[in-house]
Amino acid sequence: MRYKLYITNFKIIVGFAPGGSVMDAEGNKQGTGGQGGPGDPRAIGKWARIYAQNRSLSVAVALGFFAVVFLMISGGSYLAGQAYLSGHRVMFGVWQMVALAGGVACIYLAIPWWGGKRLRTFAQYLYDREGNVAISGKNTGKRKVIGAVAAVLFMACIVLSMILEARDYFPHRYQQPCSAIFMVPFLVVIWILIRPAASWLMLLWPALYGLHAVLIVAGMPILFSGRWDCINMLLPTIGYGLLTTLVMHIYSRFALGRLRHLARTDLPADADRGW
Repeated sequence: MRYKLYITNFKIIVGFAPGGSVMDAEGNKQGTGGQGGPGDPRAIGKWARIYAQNRSLSVAVALGFFAVVFLMISGGSYLAGQAYLSGHRVMFGVWQMVALAGGVACIYLAIPWWGGKRLRTFAQYLYDREGNVAISGKNTGKRKVIGAVAAVLFMACIVLSMILEARDYFPHRYQQPCSAIFMVPFLVVIWILIRPAASWLMLLWPALYGLHAVLIVAGMPILFSGRWDCINMLLPTIGYGLLTTLVMHIYSRFALGRLRHLARTDLPADADRGW
């Protein structure tokens, strides 16, 4: 797949000089130092790509918003089901609308060129001291159509699962395994659509989500009950997402360290800021 890597932080690396050598911040040509050594263009390109693909703090910010959306969807679905069983039609409709609003917000935030773009802008200040780095792939009309179709199907599955659970087509303890039927493919599709900007480590999220569902179906004692029931969806949805973000963030820090070494740059000690 063809893509372009843009790095606008002159402290890390500026560009490549003719002949494959590296230019420093003053435009002076440096030696390559051999394959894999300081100044090796191929190694710099590799670690720059890894660093760009795993800058995940914007995802952590997004998960904060998704946590609110999750409460709207799960809480609205559960309360809608309780209202339906109790015969409170009005409250059933109200809580359905809350859950649907959460579903719409989830789709808006999940689509990269909609809410996802605004979230990335909001979270960019976390990396201001390191500069901007991005991977630009083909943003074709076909990708947008696929994303729109996936979003509509995702929302339809949320509504359908709400109705089926409210009518006791499946027990409440299987809420997460049933959601995995559409949640796992949706996360994978999102990863495919934003490739090559996203690291393969992002697939850890749907993998853990699917594994969690399998363990529940297998009868493993990992379900919470009573007032802690919401954790049954919060853990695989937000918890595994945050875990994935943490793994990606650690990998990006490692890649940044390799970049500094290969480009022979002397960044100030506070440039990292511990993020």
